[in-house]
Amino acid sequence: MQAHAVTAAARHPEPATDMWARMALSSTTADAPAEAIRSPGLKMVLSLLDEGVLLGGNGRPRGTRAVPSAGAVYPYEFAAIVMEDGHPSAFRIDGDRRHCTRLASGARVSACLTSSGLSLPPDGGAVVVTLIRPWLSMRKYGDRGYLYAQLDAGHAVGNLLFASAGRGAPGVLRSRFPRSPLTELLEATESFREVHSAVVLDRVAPRSFEPAWTMHDGTGRAHREAAWQSWLERACWESLAARPVRPDALGTAGMPGPLVGLLPQARLHREGAGLGEPGSWPGLLAARTSSKAFVGTPVPADDIWQAVSALTTPVVTDLPDTSSLAATLVIRSAAEAEQNAVHPLTREGRGTGRLPSGEEMAKACMRQRTLTEAAAVVLMHAPRAALESVSAEEPDVKTGTETGTETGNLGELALRCGVLGQMLYLGATRAGIGVTGIGGFDAAMWRSLAGLPENDEILYVLLLGTPDDSGIKLDRLGAAIAQNEQ
Repeated sequence: MQAHAVTAAARHPEPATDMWARMALSSTTADAPAEAIRSPGLKMVLSLLDEGVLLGGNGRPRGTRAVPSAGAVYPYEFAAIVMEDGHPSAFRIDGDRRHCTRLASGARVSACLTSSGLSLPPDGGAVVVTLIRPWLSMRKYGDRGYLYAQLDAGHAVGNLLFASAGRGAPGVLRSRFPRSPLTELLEATESFREVHSAVVLDRVAPRSFEPAWTMHDGTGRAHREAAWQSWLERACWESLAARPVRPDALGTAGMPGPLVGLLPQARLHREGAGLGEPGSWPGLLAARTSSKAFVGTPVPADDIWQAVSALTTPVVTDLPDTSSLAATLVIRSAAEAEQNAVHPLTREGRGTGRLPSGEEMAKACMRQRTLTEAAAVVLMHAPRAALESVSAEEPDVKTGTETGTETGNLGELALRCGVLGQMLYLGATRAGIGVTGIGGFDAAMWRSLAGLPENDEILYVLLLGTPDDSGIKLDRLGAAIAQNEQ
């Protein structure tokens, strides 16, 4: 009989008591006594987060959110810097447990804002910081989960901007600032978080504020529970050590403009295009949903273009007004057959695209057959060089060749994609058609089908069509079906 090697671990198994010790739990440090939330700025932030991210209104059940997330993971959280009793204070926000923890107050917070190039609006506004926790996505989707965390956070940031604008005070999206001061203040690295972006909000009156929110003081370590760390989350975090860093150069918020440079397509800019008046946006936030599947009913081309025109929605941001990010629309099942074609939205493709069959749709969407009857597909893509750093070259809008200065790396491109993706969700809601975004797809196949340049990488795919919501959304299951996991 053939002998088999026996590992040292097999020869000397771990004692059951040692294994139990690794699995055992202990109670956390007790919170400090609850305090009343005194800061109008903090109340405003919690109200906007409830409306735009955490709850969404419209009878949406607790546990589901106003924004989509790959696998319903929601791998991000928030912090807020507001004025409290005449001093700037920083709070960590736990949206699921619905409580806030004061981390610091006074001169330390002021110094952090100054070092980060951020400032509180003088009228009692707020700086809302989004932090991603990549492990939550990576434990299901592996390395690609880091991209999903970036995209999901972009959706949430977009909705926060739309919720604020819906109340008459558009926020300012900040991405270009030194992150080290905020990382230290918010103790992000200690708990494997990464500062994603900041939104500067002028003061608006809370539309509704749920008293279920509680607040505790965590400025004294005696009442601060130790950061929870697992070897698995640490391993995921350490695997990201070589990721491209976001630029530390301070950006200056410019005039409102679209996040992607769109071609002068008449259908994108006609009367009634976009998302309509901001006053109507809270209704769109509440009604937004992700389609579980699509049926093969052709969709009027006007509805598809109405949805896609949401990408023209202006945003005030410190991101440059030019970007290497591109978008392409593939219409494959419009009620008007002449509209079934590949439509470049930002720059002309090099090749001749063609419409995918149902079987090709299944393959290109990683066998997610519930999506094969989608009427249209929006591809967001960028040159491979743009993923590396801010010093790569800008592609020519006609040829795809690189000629100018590049305007972003993976983090900035994913931020644009996430916010634009949320615009498309809201645009589809306004147009009355179904929509869902997917992160699992065959990029090479989509590149070939749409006639995109060979050096382009596809970052995000969103599908539009007639929704069939009778089933279940497969990506909410435990298996990573969106990545063709068997």
